[in-house]
Amino acid sequence: MLRRNAHLASVVHRALDAVLAVEVRITRRSGGLLHGALAAVGVVGIALVLSGDLSTARLVTLFLVTTMFVGGVDMLARHLPDLQEGFGAVLRLRGMLASPAEPTGGLPVPDGPLDVEFRHLEFTYGTGTFALRDVDLLLTAGHTCALVGRTGSGKSTLASLLSRAVEPPRGTVFLGGVDVLDLDLQQLRSAVGVVTQRTEVLAGTLADNITLFDDVPRATVEAAVSELGLTDWVAGLPEGLDTVLGPGGTSLSAGEEQLVAFARLLVRDVSVVVLDEATARMDPVTEARVVRAADRLISGRTGILVAHRLSTTERAEQVAVLESGRVVQQGPRHRLAATDGPFRELLEAAAHEAVVEEHHHDDAAIGSVRRSTTPPPPPELAPTPSLTRQVLHTVSIQPQWGLLGAALFLVASLTGAFGAVTGWIWGHIVTDLQHGQRPGLLALALVVSLVVSPLLLSQAFRTYPHWWVEVRLRVRAAVLHGQTAQRRLVRTPPGEVVARTMDADRLARYTDRWVDFVNGLVVAAMTALIAQTWVAGAVLLTVMVVSALASTLGRRVAGRSAAAASTARARFGQSLVSALESVRTVKLAAATPQVHAHLRQVDGGRVDAAVREHRVQALLDGVPVVMVQLGVVAAWAGLLSGRWELATALLVANAVSGFDWFGRVAGAVVTEAPGVRAWMNATSRLAGGGDLMDLPPGVDLVRGTGPDPATPAREALHTLTVRDLSAVHDDGTLGVQEVDLEVHAGELVLLLGQVGSGKSSLLGALAGLVSSTGEIRWNDRVVDDPQTTLRPGRVAHVAQVPRVLSGSFTGNVALDHPDRPVVPALESARMGRDVSEAGGPDALVGHRGVRLSGGQVQRLALARALATEADLLLADDVSSALDAATEIELWQALRARGAAVIGATSKSAALAQADRVVVLDSGRVVDHGPWRELSTRWAHLAG
Repeated sequence: MLRRNAHLASVVHRALDAVLAVEVRITRRSGGLLHGALAAVGVVGIALVLSGDLSTARLVTLFLVTTMFVGGVDMLARHLPDLQEGFGAVLRLRGMLASPAEPTGGLPVPDGPLDVEFRHLEFTYGTGTFALRDVDLLLTAGHTCALVGRTGSGKSTLASLLSRAVEPPRGTVFLGGVDVLDLDLQQLRSAVGVVTQRTEVLAGTLADNITLFDDVPRATVEAAVSELGLTDWVAGLPEGLDTVLGPGGTSLSAGEEQLVAFARLLVRDVSVVVLDEATARMDPVTEARVVRAADRLISGRTGILVAHRLSTTERAEQVAVLESGRVVQQGPRHRLAATDGPFRELLEAAAHEAVVEEHHHDDAAIGSVRRSTTPPPPPELAPTPSLTRQVLHTVSIQPQWGLLGAALFLVASLTGAFGAVTGWIWGHIVTDLQHGQRPGLLALALVVSLVVSPLLLSQAFRTYPHWWVEVRLRVRAAVLHGQTAQRRLVRTPPGEVVARTMDADRLARYTDRWVDFVNGLVVAAMTALIAQTWVAGAVLLTVMVVSALASTLGRRVAGRSAAAASTARARFGQSLVSALESVRTVKLAAATPQVHAHLRQVDGGRVDAAVREHRVQALLDGVPVVMVQLGVVAAWAGLLSGRWELATALLVANAVSGFDWFGRVAGAVVTEAPGVRAWMNATSRLAGGGDLMDLPPGVDLVRGTGPDPATPAREALHTLTVRDLSAVHDDGTLGVQEVDLEVHAGELVLLLGQVGSGKSSLLGALAGLVSSTGEIRWNDRVVDDPQTTLRPGRVAHVAQVPRVLSGSFTGNVALDHPDRPVVPALESARMGRDVSEAGGPDALVGHRGVRLSGGQVQRLALARALATEADLLLADDVSSALDAATEIELWQALRARGAAVIGATSKSAALAQADRVVVLDSGRVVDHGPWRELSTRWAHLAG
């Protein structure tokens, strides 16, 4: 990850260099032309005065007016990097706005029960060969059809076409006899209720997540919770329905997230219900209660059930069996079950499954009541440097860019239209002209001073922006390193991490303020030295000092406004990223307008905070402008009072006219300090503490190099012993308590329990991903630090809801480790056929490649874990989205590899394969042993 980031950073530097080369040419030409024109005015004016055609007073006025014009354009040129970045942002926004939007308008959805029809459907995603071929299927209004088949056969794709989660070809998908492409998209999705395999939780309260920010009566939400049997579970949350979930809030297990998805559906009035493996991550007791509620939903409506757990198809009148994108069998369920064919074969493979209704009890509570304890101590962080030390280090990185650029800006400030050197030369030229002398050498010096300034400025533009970009890239590299390091940090919402990291301009800008402040002091000193009077320098210093004093008076207000603006940006980033991550759920629930309204409300707070910050800053920035005008008056007052001669007056007036920027930065170093310090401390915590300019070992963002993946120390596992283990999440939620467990090499141990019983917490603790108390022994050796001892190498962990990286199958499995056995791992995970159909191991998957089904994603993540060849594999319900036949093959393959496996599942086929089953209830081990001995007592938890 770090090496990939370094490579992309080097690409940024190379692209920036190409842009800067063009910018340098423009600056040299425009600056050279303007300053050349000013030099020509001076030279021609001198000649006219010497010839008697122009008075000295008029020459001074002409040169002053031209200087003001050229100096104004020169100041604009100094902001070219900011303007360029702004133009880049505009272009990116235009590109986003140019992206094709989802269609609006169309026919209304017909009233009453709706039938669903697929006619001669041919569909492909455009990558790989996963597709639907010649699908003809009719679902009569008010009836239910189950779509079954092996994972990857196209069931979810078929269901997605109905809601236009993906666009079907015209004339192939009909709802109520109308082509879905002709229906109003918002009305279509309002009429079709979808619960998918994967449920996203948005940053908001539990009630917000159920209503998706729609204006739904509280009583309706409470009724949905009650109907699902979640009353006790909700009561156990810290704030009940008002408990904040998602990024920055209370975390839920995958099964609990699916319960939230069902509650969302219960508060809506839909005509068609699509349940796409909606109960895949639930135990049968929970599933039975949810199915009971779903039956009320489906009653009188058209229903589509995508199922691997074939017992859930009992309530479907029709069944369609898919294989490799084709409907190979369809008809009434009772007839297909009695006839030899694909459906009968699937039923025989799943003969161990119990019917979910058998587990239903009217008084059954769903989910475990949430348990809480004292949160674990925060991780130890490296000390964060003071703001002064951070600024000094920041300005010294890449000195060939930063320090050189600062020096070039300084020399350019002394020369040019408003430069002290230019003003001094011009003052002496005017004095010589008044005395009737010929200032030949001074005229030459004037031309040189004016012409050299744009050359220096253009070279500064070639170097300094590289430093600015390097500062931002280093902050991002530091945060990436901290967020992906072995030692866990406090869980922070991705949106907040991104928002604070993208705010790295604060540090670059503040350091740049100090560079300009020091340059201003040097300019003041040089002015005093050239004028040979301290009063000349004091005029410039007064501008800076008064600006700084004014800012000091407003520092508290400015600091509060800056901190509030930073916090508001982080909150908006958290909400925005959460909504983008959940965009599929939001769209399919027809909740886009409601979520937009919520984001506008959050963004309104961000905008208000930003406006307050800018108002305070604008008020403070006005002080230097006033002081500059007073400085010009003081320069001429010195001449009129006889304090100094004309040359000195022109020098001081010229220098102070271009000094308003230095006055602003003098105030900015005071007012921006609290906001930058608050941002720096918060961002440093995200990076694991320490200096934000320190690169991870072996990383070079300019060359694009990074360290090779470390080869972990290995010690073959003989026995893993757990004593009195309790898992405690960051928010104090207690996962499991006082667990005793012993696992031997090559043993398969599976965890069984209801939703919220602590299965995922136990596996997370054994992987060092969740804080724990108690003792873990690896071969009778106490593991002092699970985070670094168990990971990487010894333990591989597969989460309930794994992620796919944008890249190839090989990249997803190897993760940049050249020695990892990719193809054997894919075969063991039963991905061989899927990879072959997609185009081979180098085929792209993810955002720009082949779309994978839920079962394929789980098996790809399993292959990733297997490729590590770890001695212990922790598999958190990796078969929830698999059909029975594939599941049996998968567990047999895992047994054949010989590694110890601790998994979580509620499927009888897996439990029958295990050496031992450990039953969890309310976070405690209540039973264990072979499934053949436990099944009589705990069969209601398995399906």
